[in-house]
Amino acid sequence: MVALIRYEWRKHFWKSSLVAAVLLFTTLNIVKIYGVYENNSLLANPGWKSLYVKQYHEFGGAITDGKIRKLMDIYQPLEDQTAELTLSTTYRPPGTRLSNVYEDWNFYRYCYFYPMKYDYDYKAYAMDVVTSAQDNTTFYTSLGNNYESRKNAVVAKLFHGREIASFNYTEMYKYYVQYDFSAFLVLLICLYGLMSVFLSEKETEMDTLLVTTRVGARIIWAKLLTATLFVCGISFWFWLVDFMAFSVVFDSWDASISPLYALEDFIHTPLNVNLGQYTLLSGLLKTAGILVLGCAFLLLSSLFRNALIPFIAGLFISFGCIYQEEAFMGSGRILLKIMNPFVLVINRDLFRKTEFISLFGYPVQSYIAALLIGAAWGIMFLCGISFFIKKNTLLRRDKKHASLDV
Repeated sequence: MVALIRYEWRKHFWKSSLVAAVLLFTTLNIVKIYGVYENNSLLANPGWKSLYVKQYHEFGGAITDGKIRKLMDIYQPLEDQTAELTLSTTYRPPGTRLSNVYEDWNFYRYCYFYPMKYDYDYKAYAMDVVTSAQDNTTFYTSLGNNYESRKNAVVAKLFHGREIASFNYTEMYKYYVQYDFSAFLVLLICLYGLMSVFLSEKETEMDTLLVTTRVGARIIWAKLLTATLFVCGISFWFWLVDFMAFSVVFDSWDASISPLYALEDFIHTPLNVNLGQYTLLSGLLKTAGILVLGCAFLLLSSLFRNALIPFIAGLFISFGCIYQEEAFMGSGRILLKIMNPFVLVINRDLFRKTEFISLFGYPVQSYIAALLIGAAWGIMFLCGISFFIKKNTLLRRDKKHASLDV
């Protein structure tokens, strides 16, 4: 089997055009990430970055009353001076750290005051959520609504004890979790690479061997395993490039220990993991989603004898999944959202809010349901591959025999 896998790998995936595409897309991906930094980062301004680094030594790390007082001693005078918006914009007046008082004010409120206030207030916010959920549990229990009672009990358990004890520079992760361009590149590479897996056998009329010989079943399994290794390899490569490029470009390495809810966009997340753990989890789910779509591409490869038709069909499927994902992202139509396997690829929407669907009267978190549905899609595509390979091959043999009889 190992020899077959090695042979299938060289035959379908170790091609100069595919290697060139990976290198080109990797370069394009890194350039895109640098563009995200230049266009969005507060610290793209060299002056802001230099001052941030100096101040971070004082305000970073564990949040203490002393640090809060020290920050307010700097920020409150700036807030007072700029309250009327009539202050002079003279360049570098005495006492300023940047070009003028307004820039100092903007620097401290966006880089330190607002982020640290969010971190400090989150503990009280989480306690309010727990209290409300516990009250709802009692209320729905009194009404006999077991589903809502169980759901609120889960929410209370998830938010219990949450706090953000340390202040870290999380701007890199803010944009990293929103970055989808690499997923589109991976999808294109996988579509291009997987199209030939079964088509090549048809072009050489060797597909009959897949169902008429003992080694045929092993060849099919070797193709599927090789395709899986290819998809996983390409996916992990681009997810690694994403993380390393974001870390290097944003010069951020120490926020991975912060909880996921340190990002304001994930204030209602169901996950009690840190940012480093979320990065790993998100990468695995993205890969699972690409694998499901890869199975769909392999199914298309087994249906046709011409590469152009399944490639175009694969593009339509990909863009259709992307469109549906965009249409239902953030909506309350949870079931329609998680039915799309692409939701595993753009999985942040599964983790931004604590959402449930009812399964036999029990609340199941949406990301678990999405995984189960994605697995069901993958199994269905694999069954379709097995069925159509046999059907297409046997049908072609019957036609050939009929023509010989005539």
